[in-house]
Amino acid sequence: MEYSPILAVITGVFEFIAAFFVFSSPGRKRILYPTGVLLLILAGYQFLEVAVCYNPGQLLFARIAYFDITWLPPLAMWLGLQLITTRKKWLAIIPLTYFVVGLALTVWVMVDPNCVTKSVCEIVIARYITSNPFEIVYAIYYQSGILVLIFGAAVGMAYQADPVLRKHLANLQVGILGFVLPSLAVRILVSDSFGITASVMCHFALILAVSLIFLVFRERQKGSHLNI
Repeated sequence: MEYSPILAVITGVFEFIAAFFVFSSPGRKRILYPTGVLLLILAGYQFLEVAVCYNPGQLLFARIAYFDITWLPPLAMWLGLQLITTRKKWLAIIPLTYFVVGLALTVWVMVDPNCVTKSVCEIVIARYITSNPFEIVYAIYYQSGILVLIFGAAVGMAYQADPVLRKHLANLQVGILGFVLPSLAVRILVSDSFGITASVMCHFALILAVSLIFLVFRERQKGSHLNI
């Protein structure tokens, strides 16, 4: 079926405007800045998918799309770390490790011409065909990062005394689960689901974007109260 860019464009514009709103909001910058960058990453993928589907034969756009979404797990981990006041210094090793692995994966995507071999667009979804070694390594990186985020947020909420930061962590966890669980359902229910995971997850990540906006509204109130 012919691809329609409407969903991607509307979602991307919404996430881009939300990012601008975040960067212009009062509040703690160590929380707002990674939140805004996360929204830019989500918006960037939507526009890149339109570029991919406008010219499926140009694999550079497909590679850049992978480059874009690779940074979501480590950046979300870094945000989560800023929401834990009792964090130990060694905890920074976890997101930093994922940043390093993410950098290695983006280099792999950009220099290996056989990494992403084909893209096909149907309705509102881009389907990516990748080489088997890359697919396995990327899946381990991405899915393990998601698990760290989900369980790390739960641990953070258990030990976080600050009610505002605890609610922020809940928003982060709900947002992550909000795109992971529907994506898994599509993976299970759609028989011909090979190659659609990245696209489906990024479309469902609108739930993450909305959850982050609630986080920002709460942080704005906190920032206004503290006059920061």
